[in-house]
Amino acid sequence: MPRKFAYPSGHWSLKVEIPYSMGVRAGDMIILAGQVDMKGNGEVQNPNDLYAQTEVSVGHVKRVLGELGADCEDIVKLVVFYKTDGSVDEDAYRAEIAKQIGIVDSPIAIGFVPLSHLAYPGMMVEIDTYAMRRKDGKRIPKVAAALPDFEDLGRPFVHAVRAGQMIFTSGIKARNRKGEVLHPNDTVEQARVVQNNLLQVLKAFGADQTDVVKLNTWYVAGGTVEEWEKNAKLRAEFFPDPGPSATGISLATIAPRGARFQMDAWAMLGEDGKKLPRKTVWLKNHWDWPKLHLPFKHGLQCGNMVFVSGQAPLNDKGVVLEPGDMPKQAKMCMDYVGRVLAHYGLNFKDVVKMNAYYKGKDGPDELHGNVNVRSSYFKKPGPASTGVPVPHLAYDGMTVEFEAIAMTD
Repeated sequence: MPRKFAYPSGHWSLKVEIPYSMGVRAGDMIILAGQVDMKGNGEVQNPNDLYAQTEVSVGHVKRVLGELGADCEDIVKLVVFYKTDGSVDEDAYRAEIAKQIGIVDSPIAIGFVPLSHLAYPGMMVEIDTYAMRRKDGKRIPKVAAALPDFEDLGRPFVHAVRAGQMIFTSGIKARNRKGEVLHPNDTVEQARVVQNNLLQVLKAFGADQTDVVKLNTWYVAGGTVEEWEKNAKLRAEFFPDPGPSATGISLATIAPRGARFQMDAWAMLGEDGKKLPRKTVWLKNHWDWPKLHLPFKHGLQCGNMVFVSGQAPLNDKGVVLEPGDMPKQAKMCMDYVGRVLAHYGLNFKDVVKMNAYYKGKDGPDELHGNVNVRSSYFKKPGPASTGVPVPHLAYDGMTVEFEAIAMTD
Protein backbone atom coordinates (compact mmCIF):
# COMPACT_ATOMS: atom_id res chain seq x y z
CA MET A 1 0.00 0.00 0.00
CA PRO A 2 1.37 3.45 -0.87
CA ARG A 3 2.28 5.26 2.31
CA LYS A 4 3.77 8.50 3.49
CA PHE A 5 6.28 8.74 6.33
CA ALA A 6 7.06 11.69 8.58
CA TYR A 7 10.18 12.48 10.61
CA PRO A 8 10.29 16.28 10.93
CA SER A 9 13.69 17.95 10.76
CA GLY A 10 15.09 18.61 14.22
CA HIS A 11 12.49 16.38 15.90
CA TRP A 12 13.37 14.47 19.06
CA SER A 13 15.25 11.17 18.90
CA LEU A 14 16.48 8.41 21.18
CA LYS A 15 20.06 7.96 22.30
CA VAL A 16 20.38 5.07 19.84
CA GLU A 17 19.85 5.02 16.07
CA ILE A 18 16.44 3.65 15.08
CA PRO A 19 14.71 3.12 11.71
CA TYR A 20 11.25 4.11 12.95
CA SER A 21 9.20 7.01 11.63
CA MET A 22 7.40 9.57 13.76
CA GLY A 23 4.26 9.00 11.73
CA VAL A 24 2.89 6.85 8.92
CA ARG A 25 -0.04 7.55 6.61
CA ALA A 26 -1.51 4.53 4.79
CA GLY A 27 -4.95 4.41 3.22
CA ASP A 28 -7.29 6.30 5.55
CA MET A 29 -5.13 5.64 8.62
CA ILE A 30 -2.58 7.99 10.18
CA ILE A 31 -0.54 6.42 12.97
CA LEU A 32 2.06 8.23 15.07
CA ALA A 33 4.91 6.96 17.18
CA GLY A 34 4.65 7.65 20.89
CA GLN A 35 5.52 11.34 21.29
CA VAL A 36 7.66 12.47 24.21
CA ASP A 37 9.35 15.65 25.45
CA MET A 38 12.94 15.06 24.31
CA LYS A 39 15.54 16.88 22.26
CA GLY A 40 17.16 15.69 19.08
CA ASN A 41 20.05 14.25 21.07
CA GLY A 42 17.85 12.00 23.21
CA GLU A 43 17.86 14.30 26.25
CA VAL A 44 14.67 14.58 28.31
CA GLN A 45 13.34 18.13 28.62
CA ASN A 46 11.32 19.48 31.55
CA PRO A 47 12.31 16.47 33.69
CA ASN A 48 9.67 15.22 36.14
CA ASP A 49 7.12 17.87 35.04
CA LEU A 50 4.08 15.99 33.74
CA TYR A 51 2.09 18.97 32.50
CA ALA A 52 5.04 20.72 30.83
CA GLN A 53 6.05 17.50 29.07
CA THR A 54 2.46 16.94 27.98
CA GLU A 55 2.31 20.38 26.35
CA VAL A 56 5.50 19.68 24.38
CA SER A 57 4.36 16.14 23.45
CA VAL A 58 0.99 17.41 22.18
CA GLY A 59 2.92 20.00 20.17
CA HIS A 60 4.92 17.16 18.61
CA VAL A 61 1.66 15.36 17.79
CA LYS A 62 0.39 18.46 15.98
CA ARG A 63 3.64 18.84 14.09
CA VAL A 64 3.76 15.24 12.85
CA LEU A 65 0.08 15.29 11.90
CA GLY A 66 0.73 18.46 9.92
CA GLU A 67 3.55 16.80 7.98
CA LEU A 68 1.11 14.04 7.04
CA GLY A 69 -1.60 16.43 5.86
CA ALA A 70 -3.79 16.19 8.95
CA ASP A 71 -4.56 18.02 12.18
CA CYS A 72 -6.10 17.43 15.60
CA GLU A 73 -9.63 17.31 14.20
CA ASP A 74 -8.63 14.07 12.47
CA ILE A 75 -7.58 12.33 15.71
CA VAL A 76 -9.75 9.33 16.57
CA LYS A 77 -7.86 7.90 19.54
CA LEU A 78 -5.14 8.79 22.02
CA VAL A 79 -3.38 6.42 24.41
CA VAL A 80 -1.50 8.28 27.14
CA PHE A 81 1.26 6.42 28.99
CA TYR A 82 2.23 8.49 32.01
CA LYS A 83 4.43 8.09 35.06
CA THR A 84 2.77 8.23 38.47
CA ASP A 85 3.01 6.90 41.98
CA GLY A 86 -0.79 6.92 42.09
CA SER A 87 -1.08 10.57 43.07
CA VAL A 88 -1.94 12.02 39.63
CA ASP A 89 -5.57 13.15 39.34
CA GLU A 90 -6.32 11.54 35.99
CA ASP A 91 -9.58 13.42 35.50
CA ALA A 92 -7.82 16.77 35.90
CA TYR A 93 -5.01 15.54 33.68
CA ARG A 94 -7.47 14.57 30.95
CA ALA A 95 -8.92 18.11 31.10
CA GLU A 96 -5.40 19.52 30.70
CA ILE A 97 -4.83 17.37 27.60
CA ALA A 98 -8.14 18.60 26.17
CA LYS A 99 -6.95 22.17 26.73
CA GLN A 100 -3.65 21.47 24.97
CA ILE A 101 -5.34 19.82 21.97
CA GLY A 102 -7.62 22.82 21.69
CA ILE A 103 -10.68 21.34 20.00
CA VAL A 104 -14.17 20.66 21.33
CA ASP A 105 -16.50 19.56 18.55
CA SER A 106 -14.45 16.74 16.99
CA PRO A 107 -14.77 13.67 19.25
CA ILE A 108 -11.73 11.66 20.36
CA ALA A 109 -11.44 8.38 22.28
CA ILE A 110 -8.78 8.36 24.98
CA GLY A 111 -7.15 5.77 27.20
CA PHE A 112 -4.70 6.23 30.06
CA VAL A 113 -2.00 3.78 31.12
CA PRO A 114 -0.35 4.77 34.44
CA LEU A 115 3.20 3.44 34.80
CA SER A 116 5.82 3.35 37.51
CA HIS A 117 8.54 4.34 35.04
CA LEU A 118 9.12 5.46 31.48
CA ALA A 119 12.12 4.82 29.25
CA TYR A 120 14.48 7.59 30.43
CA PRO A 121 15.00 9.21 33.85
CA GLY A 122 12.75 12.24 34.25
CA MET A 123 10.40 11.22 31.44
CA MET A 124 6.76 11.56 32.49
CA VAL A 125 4.56 10.93 29.45
CA GLU A 126 4.42 9.25 26.03
CA ILE A 127 1.37 9.83 23.82
CA ASP A 128 0.20 7.42 21.11
CA THR A 129 -1.98 8.99 18.42
CA TYR A 130 -4.29 7.49 15.78
CA ALA A 131 -6.05 9.66 13.19
CA MET A 132 -8.03 9.19 9.99
CA ARG A 133 -8.41 11.21 6.79
CA ARG A 134 -9.38 10.20 3.27
CA LYS A 135 -6.63 9.63 0.73
CA ASP A 136 -8.01 12.53 -1.30
CA GLY A 137 -7.53 14.85 1.68
CA LYS A 138 -11.19 15.06 2.68
CA ARG A 139 -12.11 14.65 6.34
CA ILE A 140 -13.84 11.47 7.44
CA PRO A 141 -17.03 12.24 9.39
CA LYS A 142 -16.77 11.08 13.01
CA VAL A 143 -19.66 9.92 15.18
CA ALA A 144 -19.39 10.00 18.98
CA ALA A 145 -20.74 7.65 21.62
CA ALA A 146 -21.01 9.38 25.00
CA LEU A 147 -23.27 7.24 27.18
CA PRO A 148 -25.19 9.00 29.97
CA ASP A 149 -24.63 6.31 32.62
CA PHE A 150 -20.84 6.31 32.29
CA GLU A 151 -18.24 8.74 33.59
CA ASP A 152 -18.22 12.07 31.78
CA LEU A 153 -14.86 12.34 30.03
CA GLY A 154 -15.26 16.01 29.07
CA ARG A 155 -15.22 17.15 25.46
CA PRO A 156 -13.65 16.41 23.07
CA PHE A 157 -13.23 13.05 24.78
CA VAL A 158 -16.02 10.50 24.47
CA HIS A 159 -16.49 6.80 25.20
CA ALA A 160 -16.04 5.78 21.57
CA VAL A 161 -15.64 7.22 18.08
CA ARG A 162 -16.72 5.81 14.75
CA ALA A 163 -15.02 6.87 11.50
CA GLY A 164 -15.88 4.89 8.38
CA GLN A 165 -15.64 1.18 9.21
CA MET A 166 -13.49 1.80 12.30
CA ILE A 167 -14.70 2.07 15.91
CA PHE A 168 -12.27 3.16 18.63
CA THR A 169 -13.16 3.02 22.32
CA SER A 170 -11.69 4.93 25.20
CA GLY A 171 -10.27 3.10 28.18
CA ILE A 172 -13.42 1.57 29.69
CA LYS A 173 -13.51 1.32 33.48
CA ALA A 174 -15.99 0.34 36.18
CA ARG A 175 -17.11 3.90 36.98
CA ASN A 176 -20.54 5.51 37.12
CA ARG A 177 -21.65 8.92 35.89
CA LYS A 178 -20.34 10.61 39.03
CA GLY A 179 -16.93 9.04 38.45
CA GLU A 180 -17.26 6.71 41.44
CA VAL A 181 -15.46 3.37 41.15
CA LEU A 182 -17.85 0.44 41.31
CA HIS A 183 -16.79 -2.58 43.39
CA PRO A 184 -13.55 -0.95 44.61
CA ASN A 185 -10.51 -3.28 44.54
CA ASP A 186 -12.64 -6.23 43.34
CA THR A 187 -11.04 -7.32 40.07
CA VAL A 188 -13.64 -9.96 39.24
CA GLU A 189 -16.69 -7.74 39.64
CA GLN A 190 -14.99 -4.79 37.94
CA ALA A 191 -14.09 -6.98 34.97
CA ARG A 192 -17.73 -7.90 34.51
CA VAL A 193 -18.84 -4.27 34.75
CA VAL A 194 -16.15 -3.22 32.27
CA GLN A 195 -17.16 -5.92 29.80
CA ASN A 196 -20.80 -4.90 30.05
CA ASN A 197 -19.83 -1.24 29.63
CA LEU A 198 -17.74 -2.08 26.58
CA LEU A 199 -20.70 -3.94 25.08
CA GLN A 200 -22.96 -0.94 25.67
CA VAL A 201 -20.46 1.35 23.96
CA LEU A 202 -20.24 -0.96 20.95
CA LYS A 203 -24.03 -1.23 20.78
CA ALA A 204 -24.23 2.54 20.34
CA PHE A 205 -22.90 1.88 16.83
CA GLY A 206 -24.84 -1.34 16.20
CA ALA A 207 -21.76 -3.46 16.98
CA ASP A 208 -20.96 -6.11 19.59
CA GLN A 209 -17.96 -8.01 20.93
CA THR A 210 -17.73 -10.16 17.78
CA ASP A 211 -16.79 -6.98 15.87
CA VAL A 212 -13.74 -6.28 18.07
CA VAL A 213 -10.48 -6.72 16.14
CA LYS A 214 -7.96 -5.45 18.68
CA LEU A 215 -8.27 -5.60 22.47
CA ASN A 216 -5.95 -4.21 25.12
CA THR A 217 -6.60 -5.08 28.74
CA TRP A 218 -4.85 -3.40 31.68
CA TYR A 219 -5.22 -4.78 35.20
CA VAL A 220 -3.66 -4.33 38.61
CA ALA A 221 -1.63 -7.35 39.68
CA GLY A 222 1.56 -8.28 41.45
CA GLY A 223 3.11 -10.22 38.60
CA THR A 224 2.23 -13.82 39.41
CA VAL A 225 1.15 -16.39 36.81
CA GLU A 226 -1.97 -17.09 38.87
CA GLU A 227 -3.06 -13.44 38.66
CA TRP A 228 -2.44 -13.31 34.93
CA GLU A 229 -4.40 -16.50 34.32
CA LYS A 230 -7.30 -15.23 36.43
CA ASN A 231 -7.46 -12.00 34.46
CA ALA A 232 -7.09 -13.84 31.16
CA LYS A 233 -10.07 -16.02 32.03
CA LEU A 234 -12.09 -12.93 32.95
CA ARG A 235 -11.36 -11.41 29.55
CA ALA A 236 -12.19 -14.68 27.84
CA GLU A 237 -15.69 -14.78 29.36
CA PHE A 238 -16.68 -11.92 27.09
CA PHE A 239 -15.61 -13.28 23.69
CA PRO A 240 -16.76 -16.27 21.67
CA ASP A 241 -14.14 -18.28 19.78
CA PRO A 242 -12.62 -17.07 17.47
CA GLY A 243 -11.98 -13.86 19.33
CA PRO A 244 -9.91 -10.76 18.53
CA SER A 245 -6.20 -10.15 18.64
CA ALA A 246 -5.39 -9.24 22.23
CA THR A 247 -2.72 -8.02 24.61
CA GLY A 248 -3.05 -8.04 28.41
CA ILE A 249 -0.62 -6.11 30.61
CA SER A 250 -0.51 -5.85 34.40
CA LEU A 251 0.07 -2.49 36.08
CA ALA A 252 0.95 -1.32 39.58
CA THR A 253 -2.08 0.99 39.66
CA ILE A 254 -5.08 2.19 37.66
CA ALA A 255 -6.73 5.53 38.37
CA PRO A 256 -8.73 6.45 40.31
CA ARG A 257 -8.01 4.69 43.58
CA GLY A 258 -9.82 1.36 43.79
CA ALA A 259 -9.90 0.73 40.02
CA ARG A 260 -8.28 -2.54 38.99
CA PHE A 261 -9.44 -3.39 35.46
CA GLN A 262 -9.61 -1.46 32.18
CA MET A 263 -10.22 -2.35 28.51
CA ASP A 264 -9.89 -0.43 25.29
CA ALA A 265 -10.71 -1.79 21.88
CA TRP A 266 -10.78 -1.30 18.14
CA ALA A 267 -13.75 -2.74 16.28
CA MET A 268 -14.69 -2.84 12.60
CA LEU A 269 -18.19 -2.81 11.15
CA GLY A 270 -19.48 -2.09 7.66
CA GLU A 271 -20.78 1.42 7.15
CA ASP A 272 -24.07 -0.24 6.19
CA GLY A 273 -24.17 -1.92 9.61
CA LYS A 274 -23.26 -5.36 8.25
CA LYS A 275 -20.53 -7.47 9.81
CA LEU A 276 -17.22 -7.58 7.98
CA PRO A 277 -15.49 -10.87 7.14
CA ARG A 278 -12.35 -11.61 9.12
CA LYS A 279 -9.59 -14.17 9.06
CA THR A 280 -8.09 -15.27 12.36
CA VAL A 281 -5.08 -17.49 12.91
CA TRP A 282 -3.69 -19.58 15.75
CA LEU A 283 -0.42 -20.98 14.47
CA LYS A 284 0.96 -24.41 15.25
CA ASN A 285 4.43 -24.72 16.76
CA HIS A 286 3.99 -21.18 18.03
CA TRP A 287 3.70 -19.90 21.58
CA ASP A 288 0.58 -21.00 23.42
CA TRP A 289 -1.34 -21.11 26.73
CA PRO A 290 -2.25 -24.82 26.50
CA LYS A 291 -4.03 -24.94 29.88
CA LEU A 292 -6.32 -21.97 29.27
CA HIS A 293 -7.94 -22.46 25.83
CA LEU A 294 -8.60 -18.73 25.42
CA PRO A 295 -10.50 -17.39 22.38
CA PHE A 296 -7.87 -14.79 21.47
CA LYS A 297 -5.82 -15.32 18.32
CA HIS A 298 -2.24 -14.74 17.24
CA GLY A 299 -3.48 -12.65 14.35
CA LEU A 300 -6.62 -11.22 12.79
CA GLN A 301 -7.25 -9.67 9.37
CA CYS A 302 -10.28 -7.51 8.63
CA GLY A 303 -10.35 -5.52 5.42
CA ASN A 304 -6.88 -4.11 4.80
CA MET A 305 -5.95 -4.18 8.51
CA VAL A 306 -3.93 -6.98 10.12
CA PHE A 307 -3.59 -7.05 13.91
CA VAL A 308 -0.86 -9.11 15.59
CA SER A 309 -1.56 -9.95 19.23
CA GLY A 310 1.06 -9.46 21.91
CA GLN A 311 3.71 -12.06 21.08
CA ALA A 312 5.30 -13.73 24.09
CA PRO A 313 8.64 -15.59 24.43
CA LEU A 314 6.99 -18.93 25.20
CA ASN A 315 6.90 -22.27 23.45
CA ASP A 316 3.76 -24.21 22.53
CA LYS A 317 3.70 -25.73 26.02
CA GLY A 318 3.53 -22.32 27.70
CA VAL A 319 7.15 -22.52 28.94
CA VAL A 320 9.19 -19.31 29.03
CA LEU A 321 12.22 -19.60 26.76
CA GLU A 322 15.54 -17.89 27.53
CA PRO A 323 14.18 -16.54 30.84
CA GLY A 324 15.51 -13.11 31.74
CA ASP A 325 17.49 -12.69 28.50
CA MET A 326 15.93 -9.62 26.86
CA PRO A 327 17.83 -9.61 23.53
CA LYS A 328 17.13 -13.30 22.89
CA GLN A 329 13.47 -12.97 23.91
CA ALA A 330 13.10 -9.85 21.75
CA LYS A 331 14.38 -11.75 18.71
CA MET A 332 12.04 -14.64 19.47
CA CYS A 333 9.01 -12.35 19.70
CA MET A 334 9.93 -10.52 16.49
CA ASP A 335 10.25 -13.86 14.72
CA TYR A 336 6.79 -14.74 16.01
CA VAL A 337 5.45 -11.43 14.67
CA GLY A 338 7.02 -12.29 11.34
CA ARG A 339 5.34 -15.71 11.26
CA VAL A 340 1.92 -14.16 11.84
CA LEU A 341 2.53 -11.58 9.12
CA ALA A 342 3.68 -14.31 6.72
CA HIS A 343 0.43 -16.20 7.28
CA TYR A 344 -1.33 -13.24 5.67
CA GLY A 345 1.25 -12.91 2.88
CA LEU A 346 2.90 -9.90 4.55
CA ASN A 347 6.28 -9.04 5.99
CA PHE A 348 7.82 -6.34 8.16
CA LYS A 349 7.62 -3.77 5.33
CA ASP A 350 3.82 -3.89 5.77
CA VAL A 351 3.92 -2.96 9.48
CA VAL A 352 2.62 0.52 10.29
CA LYS A 353 2.77 0.33 14.11
CA MET A 354 4.95 -1.62 16.51
CA ASN A 355 4.34 -1.55 20.26
CA ALA A 356 6.81 -2.99 22.75
CA TYR A 357 6.07 -3.69 26.40
CA TYR A 358 9.19 -4.61 28.32
CA LYS A 359 10.04 -5.28 31.92
CA GLY A 360 12.07 -2.31 33.04
CA LYS A 361 12.80 0.44 35.49
CA ASP A 362 13.56 4.16 35.29
CA GLY A 363 16.49 3.98 32.88
CA PRO A 364 17.37 3.33 29.24
CA ASP A 365 19.22 0.01 29.53
CA GLU A 366 16.16 -2.21 29.12
CA LEU A 367 14.78 -0.03 26.30
CA HIS A 368 18.05 -0.26 24.40
CA GLY A 369 18.18 -3.99 25.14
CA ASN A 370 15.03 -4.58 23.08
CA VAL A 371 14.82 -1.61 20.69
CA ASN A 372 18.11 -2.54 19.04
CA VAL A 373 16.83 -6.04 18.32
CA ARG A 374 13.39 -5.08 17.01
CA SER A 375 14.86 -2.21 15.00
CA SER A 376 17.03 -4.70 13.09
CA TYR A 377 13.88 -6.08 11.42
CA PHE A 378 13.12 -2.75 9.72
CA LYS A 379 14.75 -0.40 7.25
CA LYS A 380 14.18 3.34 7.01
CA PRO A 381 11.57 4.64 6.69
CA GLY A 382 10.09 2.17 9.16
CA PRO A 383 6.79 2.05 11.03
CA ALA A 384 5.67 4.19 13.93
CA SER A 385 6.70 2.61 17.23
CA THR A 386 6.11 2.95 20.95
CA GLY A 387 7.98 1.21 23.75
CA VAL A 388 7.13 1.45 27.44
CA PRO A 389 8.46 -0.33 30.54
CA VAL A 390 5.99 -2.24 32.69
CA PRO A 391 6.48 -3.73 36.17
CA HIS A 392 5.52 -7.29 35.24
CA LEU A 393 4.68 -9.49 32.30
CA ALA A 394 2.50 -12.60 32.28
CA TYR A 395 5.07 -15.23 33.30
CA ASP A 396 8.10 -15.12 35.53
CA GLY A 397 11.19 -14.74 33.34
CA MET A 398 9.39 -12.87 30.54
CA THR A 399 11.07 -9.57 29.68
CA VAL A 400 9.24 -8.48 26.51
CA GLU A 401 5.91 -8.67 24.67
CA PHE A 402 5.44 -7.13 21.21
CA GLU A 403 2.27 -6.31 19.26
CA ALA A 404 1.89 -4.91 15.75
CA ILE A 405 -0.51 -3.48 13.18
CA ALA A 406 0.07 -4.02 9.47
CA MET A 407 -1.85 -2.92 6.38
CA THR A 408 -2.32 -4.75 3.09
CA ASP A 409 -2.89 -3.39 -0.41
